[in-house]
Amino acid sequence: MQLSERGIQVYLYSNNFDEVGGLLAKGLQAAVIDYTDDEKLLGIGIGNWVKTIFCLFSEEPKNLFLTLSARALDPDLKIVCVAESIESSERLLAAGATKVIDPYEISGQRVHEMIARPYLVEMLENTVFGKHIDIAEIEIPDSSVLAGMSLSDLELNKKYDLIVLGVVDLELGNQLIFTNSGVDHHLDAGDILVVIGCKQEIERLKQGVSADAGEP
Repeated sequence: MQLSERGIQVYLYSNNFDEVGGLLAKGLQAAVIDYTDDEKLLGIGIGNWVKTIFCLFSEEPKNLFLTLSARALDPDLKIVCVAESIESSERLLAAGATKVIDPYEISGQRVHEMIARPYLVEMLENTVFGKHIDIAEIEIPDSSVLAGMSLSDLELNKKYDLIVLGVVDLELGNQLIFTNSGVDHHLDAGDILVVIGCKQEIERLKQGVSADAGEP
């Protein structure tokens, strides 16, 4: 859903009629296909205009079969798979997968982060996870209330549900100065704030950044 909302063309295929019906009901582009038939795979664009596929079957043998077939049809195709274990990951990579995602490993890393850095995880939970997020570049105009402030004085996280990654200073050759770099950058008109968060908060920040310096 998020890829479609971003304007990325996505086609979903399955050999399960019920799954396809559910996807169509959500307004997504989906169709029933026999993934074991190379002609059918060629017919949907593999080996031609399709550049990336995701093998997301719940059964490893199906992901293996599709990976092998797709790789044989297109040596340059990017194939992303989901694995159930380290052994499964190794088999998928051997079959020709470009990247293998292990959801259990991701979950384990998340648990570790919650134990080691609970405040960071809480911040991410409140600002990133579970939302449709974007990374945006917001230029500071001449009359902005932010012009003349230091990066450390912004405290935008208190006013907006956003994470400020840093600022791009055009005078320094488009260099991104990260907020955690230790450099307390002085903001000037023309500098670009780089933030991550949901679209609504980014739009709110754009309006705030454009406010006249004379406004409160």
